[in-house]
Amino acid sequence: MEPIKKLSSSYCPHCRSIKLAAKDSRAHSAFGFLTTKRRKVCPKCDYRVTTIELPLHLAEEIFQEV
Repeated sequence: MEPIKKLSSSYCPHCRSIKLAAKDSRAHSAFGFLTTKRRKVCPKCDYRVTTIELPLHLAEEIFQEV
């Protein structure tokens, strides 16, 4: 039996074989604070995804454990 591959956010959730490549990266401020918006694409199956990266101090505030 073949071991199950661990997936990370940088691997394609569609074909699960190749790392996603950043196609476009730009500053984004639609939420009232500066973030980074990235468009990523899988070179094998052309699956596309957009991510918005929060500043670390803001992410820690939002996702703090109670």
